[in-house]
Amino acid sequence: MLRNCRYLTIIAPLLLLASLRAAEPPLPLEAQSEAILAESLAATGEWSSVHAAEYLIRLNEAPKALAAFQPQAQCKIPQYRIGVWRVLAQAETSPQRRQAFVEQIRSVLLNTNAPDRLHALESLAKLNAPITTPEERRIVEEVAATPADPGRSFALWRLIPSKPTGKDYEPLLEEAASDDEVRRLRAAFVLGQCHPLPQATKAKLEQLLAVEPHDSIAYPFLAIATDPANLPKLADSDNPTHKALAIKELTLRHVDNRLDLTAELAEERPLALRQAAAFAILAQPRNRQANSSR
Repeated sequence: MLRNCRYLTIIAPLLLLASLRAAEPPLPLEAQSEAILAESLAATGEWSSVHAAEYLIRLNEAPKALAAFQPQAQCKIPQYRIGVWRVLAQAETSPQRRQAFVEQIRSVLLNTNAPDRLHALESLAKLNAPITTPEERRIVEEVAATPADPGRSFALWRLIPSKPTGKDYEPLLEEAASDDEVRRLRAAFVLGQCHPLPQATKAKLEQLLAVEPHDSIAYPFLAIATDPANLPKLADSDNPTHKALAIKELTLRHVDNRLDLTAELAEERPLALRQAAAFAILAQPRNRQANSSR
């Protein structure tokens, strides 16, 4: 009997605490969103921290990203180090410091023994870094001319002229028609960044989209490249990967979509979807202000 009393003495306060916590109102959506990005940012060594940092940079919260990534500036881990330097190339406070990290990424591309040259090539393209030396141009052109090279789409992206014609997009359309869905994904991603596209290029993308399996990893990227009007439908998809990508792109394009993203913040949802939803929620006031001033 005494043992039972002791058990009740211990368990009763715990039950009371649990009931009180359950009765607490949920945090406002903005606070939940900030917590998701802050927690992700703290996951040093994970690509989710890089993605969280880039979301914060786009939310004009670069100092938070900088505070988390400056201590990692000397990172030696292949692939992840490229993510670290990519964040710092966007978050550093001076143009000189930002350029220094672009050059560190470039040095990996130029190092034929580096195991993460693909990541370097991709990041240089995403940073819109110009080709600065004959050696770099030789490497990029060589990759662009090699269909079997996994970095071909990123190399082609870097070679697109400032005033492109339909012919400049033909090699990317070849990649988008590949039997390899990773190659199709990369080509579609790049084409999705190149807007507006010529009408002939868009017509070819429509043909490719019509035969792309809806459950392929390339499908959402191809749908976005074909027509940004596909974004709302993707954002309403049951596929969390499609939904996350669409929410991110809608937000980056300043589309005031009024989506109810409350459920996407739940802990049981995939982290990429939670991050995209958090980004969209925090960006909504900014996007509405930007749209109203147009």
